[in-house]
Amino acid sequence: MHKNKPFKISLKLIIIIISYGFIFYKIKTTNLDWKLFLSFSPPPLFVAIALMPFNWIFEAVKWKALLKDIEFISLKKSIKGIGLGILMGTATPNRVGEYYGRTVVLEKHNRTKGSLATMVGSLSQVLTTISLGLLAWSFLFNKITFIETKKLQLLFIGGLWAVMIFLFVLYYNIGIVKKILLWFNVSKTYIDKIGFLSRYKKLELSEVLMFSFLRYAIFATQYIFLLYAFHVDISIFNALLSIFIIYLIVTFIPHFSISEIGVRGSIAILVMQNYTENIYGVAAAAGTLWLINIAFPAFIGSILWIISQGKKKSLH
Repeated sequence: MHKNKPFKISLKLIIIIISYGFIFYKIKTTNLDWKLFLSFSPPPLFVAIALMPFNWIFEAVKWKALLKDIEFISLKKSIKGIGLGILMGTATPNRVGEYYGRTVVLEKHNRTKGSLATMVGSLSQVLTTISLGLLAWSFLFNKITFIETKKLQLLFIGGLWAVMIFLFVLYYNIGIVKKILLWFNVSKTYIDKIGFLSRYKKLELSEVLMFSFLRYAIFATQYIFLLYAFHVDISIFNALLSIFIIYLIVTFIPHFSISEIGVRGSIAILVMQNYTENIYGVAAAAGTLWLINIAFPAFIGSILWIISQGKKKSLH
């Protein structure tokens, strides 16, 4: 049992090094003029930073609720799992490492179920993002166009509405996943593990969805404060609609690209150029949001892991 311990510690250290290396690479290779980050208004920037803990506390409460029938964990332990998940998800495609990273804080026999619970939480967040993004895009149909003809754009938006409705039906009937797997003759052991999804009641799923909306409200508010911090002259209403559309686009881009500050900035510029000429401020706001909500929590996650390893050593 102890023979594997050095290997596990080395593996976790490698994950931390890769994660920080990935963050540094993304910051280093961005095309932004980094002098932009020195030209800001402090008060709104500090508000955006102060809101960051609430973002992840809501996520921790949401994950804790999803784990209720799997394993009881404290809010502190849930926050630790969130931090480790962000760290391990930073340098993996589509952040798949996050599903494993979170479950490190769970008992070994509960980790598969813990990963599945995390997926349910992710689905609720995706539903929030798509629904608000589609509402905003439908409202601004004639103002913001990404497709050559209006007919094609209308067809595309209609297709996304269909996808969203399907995902909502799936979300509120999540237990059907077990029946689908039975059709494909998946192994009984795996089906038994995934069968717990049917325990989620519609009221519980609605509560999880509510926390996803609260999280969304937090990082949309952060975004608005950062736009004002970098002197972007835009009304709150137009900023909100633009942010909803930006997150909708980001949802459909592979996560390796999403994590790139330059890509985040280019998407923001694409959407907000209709409302402001300060495209540099828009790009700086997008990049700073990534630093606050991804890079900094990844750093906290590594600290939490180092502390937990120190406590384990002291017990032996």
